Amino acid sequence: MALETIRFDRFDAVAQITLNRPAAANGMNLRLLQELAEAALHCDEEAAIRAVIVTGEGRFFCAGGDLAAFGDDLARLPSLLKELTLHLHAAISRASCACPRRSSPP
Repeated sequence: MALETIRFDRFDAVAQITLNRPAAANGMNLRLLQELAEAALHCDEEAAIRAVIVTGEGRFFCAGGDLAAFGDDLARLPSLLKELTLHLHAAISRASCACPRRSSPP
Protein backbone atom coordinates (compact mmCIF):
# COMPACT_ATOMS: atom_id res chain seq x y z
CA MET A 1 0.00 0.00 0.00
CA ALA A 2 1.38 3.39 -0.98
CA LEU A 3 1.26 5.80 1.95
CA GLU A 4 -0.96 8.81 1.31
CA THR A 5 -2.01 9.96 4.78
CA ILE A 6 0.99 9.11 6.97
CA ARG A 7 4.76 9.28 6.68
CA PHE A 8 7.00 6.50 7.97
CA ASP A 9 10.60 7.29 8.84
CA ARG A 10 13.22 5.22 10.57
CA PHE A 11 16.18 6.47 12.56
CA ASP A 12 18.26 3.47 13.63
CA ALA A 13 16.08 1.58 16.14
CA VAL A 14 13.37 4.27 16.26
CA ALA A 15 10.41 4.40 13.89
CA GLN A 16 8.51 7.66 13.49
CA ILE A 17 4.97 7.62 12.16
CA THR A 18 3.64 11.06 11.21
CA LEU A 19 -0.06 11.61 10.64
CA ASN A 20 0.00 13.67 7.45
CA ARG A 21 -3.39 15.27 6.86
CA PRO A 22 -2.72 18.77 8.22
CA ALA A 23 -5.54 20.37 6.20
CA ALA A 24 -7.98 18.12 8.10
CA ALA A 25 -6.18 18.59 11.46
CA ASN A 26 -4.90 15.02 10.97
CA GLY A 27 -8.44 13.74 11.48
CA MET A 28 -8.76 9.97 11.31
CA ASN A 29 -10.46 8.58 8.24
CA LEU A 30 -10.47 5.02 6.96
CA ARG A 31 -7.35 5.43 4.79
CA LEU A 32 -5.30 6.98 7.61
CA LEU A 33 -6.20 4.20 10.03
CA GLN A 34 -5.48 1.48 7.47
CA GLU A 35 -2.06 3.00 6.83
CA LEU A 36 -1.43 3.46 10.55
CA ALA A 37 -2.23 -0.22 11.18
CA GLU A 38 0.08 -1.25 8.32
CA ALA A 39 2.94 0.86 9.67
CA ALA A 40 2.42 -0.50 13.19
CA LEU A 41 2.48 -4.06 11.84
CA HIS A 42 5.78 -3.29 10.09
CA CYS A 43 7.19 -1.99 13.40
CA ASP A 44 6.07 -5.14 15.19
CA GLU A 45 7.61 -7.42 12.56
CA GLU A 46 10.94 -5.55 12.35
CA ALA A 47 13.03 -6.79 15.27
CA ALA A 48 15.49 -3.89 14.99
CA ILE A 49 12.79 -1.32 15.82
CA ARG A 50 12.87 -0.69 19.58
CA ALA A 51 10.70 2.43 19.84
CA VAL A 52 7.83 3.98 17.91
CA ILE A 53 7.01 7.71 17.93
CA VAL A 54 3.65 8.87 16.60
CA THR A 55 3.40 12.55 15.73
CA GLY A 56 1.26 14.84 13.60
CA GLU A 57 2.14 17.16 10.73
CA GLY A 58 1.11 20.77 11.12
CA ARG A 59 -0.56 22.55 13.99
CA PHE A 60 -2.46 19.59 15.48
CA PHE A 61 -1.44 16.10 16.47
CA CYS A 62 -4.89 14.68 15.70
CA ALA A 63 -8.35 16.21 15.98
CA GLY A 64 -9.99 12.77 16.35
CA GLY A 65 -12.37 11.35 13.80
CA ASP A 66 -12.76 13.18 10.49
CA LEU A 67 -16.40 14.25 10.79
CA ALA A 68 -16.49 15.50 7.19
CA ALA A 69 -15.51 12.02 5.97
CA PHE A 70 -18.12 10.45 8.24
CA GLY A 71 -20.77 12.76 6.80
CA ASP A 72 -19.87 11.70 3.27
CA ASP A 73 -20.90 8.12 4.08
CA LEU A 74 -23.86 8.45 6.47
CA ALA A 75 -25.67 5.43 5.01
CA ARG A 76 -22.98 3.08 6.26
CA LEU A 77 -21.83 5.07 9.28
CA PRO A 78 -22.36 2.31 11.90
CA SER A 79 -20.29 -0.22 9.94
CA LEU A 80 -17.71 2.45 9.03
CA LEU A 81 -17.20 3.28 12.71
CA LYS A 82 -16.70 -0.43 13.49
CA GLU A 83 -14.13 -0.69 10.69
CA LEU A 84 -12.32 2.46 11.88
CA THR A 85 -12.21 1.08 15.42
CA LEU A 86 -10.84 -2.23 14.17
CA HIS A 87 -7.93 -0.54 12.37
CA LEU A 88 -7.21 1.84 15.26
CA HIS A 89 -7.14 -1.03 17.75
CA ALA A 90 -4.87 -3.06 15.45
CA ALA A 91 -2.47 -0.12 15.12
CA ILE A 92 -2.27 0.50 18.86
CA SER A 93 -1.89 -3.21 19.66
CA ARG A 94 0.83 -3.78 17.08
CA ALA A 95 2.79 -0.63 17.90
CA SER A 96 2.76 -1.44 21.60
CA CYS A 97 3.95 -4.99 20.88
CA ALA A 98 6.92 -3.60 19.00
CA CYS A 99 8.38 -2.06 22.16
CA PRO A 100 10.18 -3.07 24.23
CA ARG A 101 11.78 -6.28 23.07
CA ARG A 102 14.14 -8.23 25.24
CA SER A 103 16.32 -11.03 24.00
CA SER A 104 16.35 -12.54 27.50
CA PRO A 105 14.45 -12.03 30.75
CA PRO A 106 15.76 -9.19 32.95
